[in-house]
Amino acid sequence: MVTCGVSLYPEQEKLEDIENYLNMASHYGFTKVFTSLFSVEGSREEVIDYFKKLTALAHRCNMKVCGDCNTAFMKKMGADEKNLKVFKEMGIDSIRMDVPYGDERDVALINNAEGIDIEMSNVFVEAIGKAVKNGADIKRMKVCHNFYPQKYSAPSLEAVIRQNEYWKERNIPVAIFISSQQKGTHGPWPLSDGLPTIEEHRLLPIEVQLKHCLALKNVDEVIIGNVFASEAEMKAIDTVMKKAWIHVPYHEELGMAADMLPHGDITRIPFKIHMEEGIRDIEKEILLDYPIHTDMGDCLHYMLRDRWPRMFYRNRDIPPRTCEKKYFTRGDVVIVNDNLKHYRGELQIVLKDMEADGQRNLLGRIADEEIMILDHIKAKDVFTFME
Repeated sequence: MVTCGVSLYPEQEKLEDIENYLNMASHYGFTKVFTSLFSVEGSREEVIDYFKKLTALAHRCNMKVCGDCNTAFMKKMGADEKNLKVFKEMGIDSIRMDVPYGDERDVALINNAEGIDIEMSNVFVEAIGKAVKNGADIKRMKVCHNFYPQKYSAPSLEAVIRQNEYWKERNIPVAIFISSQQKGTHGPWPLSDGLPTIEEHRLLPIEVQLKHCLALKNVDEVIIGNVFASEAEMKAIDTVMKKAWIHVPYHEELGMAADMLPHGDITRIPFKIHMEEGIRDIEKEILLDYPIHTDMGDCLHYMLRDRWPRMFYRNRDIPPRTCEKKYFTRGDVVIVNDNLKHYRGELQIVLKDMEADGQRNLLGRIADEEIMILDHIKAKDVFTFME
């Protein structure tokens, strides 16, 4: 299950505002705080005192704290790869190394005696590979992408996918940053153009960024990079998270087909749909209430084809409805009607232009900003719809 986090830049924010923000984030299911350790000025003792207060706030909200760190900060705090006691004193749960050592010290750091998890910047592929090869415990580490405040500076979607697949093949969890669209948000520098990992995410609604990450299937954690995200955005993320995971029982009554039908703990991609006026109750029930729309994988050409509803609704009539469109287009959601009774009840998402020949009723259309997610829906992926 993907987890969600928020970021803080404590040198720019009041503890009172931080406390309110963390209380809100916790309420909506966020479980992590990402913060910058080396941006807080002051003596060693002042830095320790500050982060004790910050981590105490986070822990009261049942949120773990990850501190962005570098070797210069470790030296300032009297720490090294074999001694992380000061981080334990500050209440830090994990450390993200902005720049690793690049040698055997990374192994000692990852396998530290204090039980602090280590996150490595995704940039240093060679250093991470070397640490794993030399005995670093991958159960104690994660890869965390950078964020990119400057427009057009973030890597492409294709590049991030390649990197994520590389880490997933090695069983190393991956975290990326998504971006709030709230006006006046900021990161560590005075820029307000978002803080995404993927450039294509920069201007998308925050819940669409999350859905996209779910569809990629190679992201384990998403962190809102800029602050302060709005309550509406956190609520939207919480809604997606609650819709995305479901437990489906095993349907013995289906016989041999029961093993083919998705069951157990399922991850779903919840598409937002703009529904057509006048759709019937049976159509709406299949669209919104049937829990596990999925394509078996042999028809991924003109459509995503969910055959299963026709088994459960085979005795229900679905009369044809008139449609003004001559062709259904990518992102349209349709259902087979009584004019093709053998397949009646099949729900389909259109991928390529299809003639509106009277055999399918138009149920609605996926929100324009979410159609790009269709690029990543593969065989047996499960999807659902949000009105």
